[in-house]
Amino acid sequence: MSDGFVVIWAIPMINSDDNECWVMVRHKDRGWELPGGAIHEGEEADVAALRELFEETGLLGIAKAVESEIIEGGYVVLVAVPESPRPDAWSSSDDSIEEVGWCKEVPEKLAWDSGEIERILNHDWSASISLES
Repeated sequence: MSDGFVVIWAIPMINSDDNECWVMVRHKDRGWELPGGAIHEGEEADVAALRELFEETGLLGIAKAVESEIIEGGYVVLVAVPESPRPDAWSSSDDSIEEVGWCKEVPEKLAWDSGEIERILNHDWSASISLES
């Protein structure tokens, strides 16, 4: 599991009906997308996901599961973030990211097909490779 790319589905560690949300970044050229990027040589998908999440959002998290069947050629990594969701966006140290924020619905000016986000949003993570012991 050490080539391709990762996409991060970052959710609050404590998730309830009133705060079901996920983290997205607004790329300066492409629009809103999930954090992610290339997996470096010798790097596992979960490690790449945690690195990319921190680089793009400043958030730390715990990788919970990996799924390779949602997006062709890549891995989606479920990451639990010990941060409380907040309504305001924040800046990124990555120059290509204009802002970072928690989303409760798929935003406008989406870089991807909304169906990809919907597939991740509706994915049953209990059927994925668990990283928890």
